[in-house]
Amino acid sequence: MSGSLTQPLSLRDDSIFRLFWRYTLPTIAAMLVTGVYVAVDGMFVGHFIGEDGLAAIILGYPIGSILYALGALIGMGASALVSIKLGENKTEEARNIVGNAFSLCLIASVIFCGLGISFGKDILQWVGAEGKILTMATDYLFWYFSMGFFAILSMAFSSLLRNDGQPNRVTYIMIFGGVLNIVLDWLLIVVIPWGLTGAAIATMLSQAATSVLCLQHFFSDKSSLRIRWDSLKLKLDTCLQILKLGTSSLLMYMYLSVVLILHNKAFLMVGKPIHVAAYGIVSYTEAFFYLIFEGIALGTQPITSFNTGAGLKDRVIKARNLAFAVTLAVAAIGITVLYSFPDYVVYLFAGDNALLQPVATNGMFLYFWGLPFEGMLLVGATYFQSINMPKEASILTGGKLLLISVFIFVLAHLFGVNGVWVALPICSLLLTTWMVYKIKRS
Repeated sequence: MSGSLTQPLSLRDDSIFRLFWRYTLPTIAAMLVTGVYVAVDGMFVGHFIGEDGLAAIILGYPIGSILYALGALIGMGASALVSIKLGENKTEEARNIVGNAFSLCLIASVIFCGLGISFGKDILQWVGAEGKILTMATDYLFWYFSMGFFAILSMAFSSLLRNDGQPNRVTYIMIFGGVLNIVLDWLLIVVIPWGLTGAAIATMLSQAATSVLCLQHFFSDKSSLRIRWDSLKLKLDTCLQILKLGTSSLLMYMYLSVVLILHNKAFLMVGKPIHVAAYGIVSYTEAFFYLIFEGIALGTQPITSFNTGAGLKDRVIKARNLAFAVTLAVAAIGITVLYSFPDYVVYLFAGDNALLQPVATNGMFLYFWGLPFEGMLLVGATYFQSINMPKEASILTGGKLLLISVFIFVLAHLFGVNGVWVALPICSLLLTTWMVYKIKRS
């Protein structure tokens, strides 16, 4: 019997504690693998291309990551909607949602990959990139968007596959993709010295492999959510529901892109390229923990969505509270490690770089006290989304975009480089306070 057929009974009746670990552990593992190969990208670039390479990739990546935001918009919106429909025992409607999600991925790829190829360099110049760093970042983005179709598909259908009762399978696929990315990084950066072009191609080839493996399930007879020609035909109401529920995920990933771009621009305004390189190290480090938080959020989503559809509110609240508790525990461990051994973290990405190390270490101390709030907001936004409260989810993610856009430049003007480092933690603290208030009143 397939996972999708056994899923409803277990999500309705198994203990929340067992379900939480069944879904979150493989999802966290998958996210950690993603985090490892994202970090390995930075290590290869830092050690074999150098400080300029780190600055170029941290300028280019947030622009390219719009692709993951689109995949999250479609994948998370469709996943939450599918789970709710399964909880209501409406399997045929759920199947149509999956087919429409595939069609939306194709349309988004054509539009946004074309825009990225056309305007990537212009955005880099607006941020402040110039000279050798501009050239490297432009090459990186060209290949990122040329093969960007696979990134959108991989992001969307890994969520849907997990939702179809296959969390372990997603983990194995992510592990395979991560290992492949590391091998390709070595081949295309070290053996064949293609620089950031090699880094972009390596990433996208890995995304191609994971997207094909995830899609395979939905084109087979093993899934009750199998994609057929009739389900590919777009239905306006279904598309609007997917986009409505997925908006908070879009904003969440857009927020990541915008935060990176705004930090880069602010650092180049009040600092130097070395501060961008230092921020690259901090960002790669944060991504490791952020992906754990994402694993907790994504692993909890099928549980809360299904039980919302089934009308079992007590089970929804238990799953939510457990997710928050684990998030805070991970954040506490992260802060302890990062504040105790900052020099080792910097060495992983930059080696013995005497100029970069003190700048990056200072940034870590000013930045990472906000790690618990980042985790809480990610889990909270996904929770609101999963229980069909898109307005609250979008306020959380959209609010971060608005606040950081103001705070980062005001604090940069008042306090220089140190103001840039503390802007995000302050914004996250304010929004976490609002989120806790909203949850208590709901």
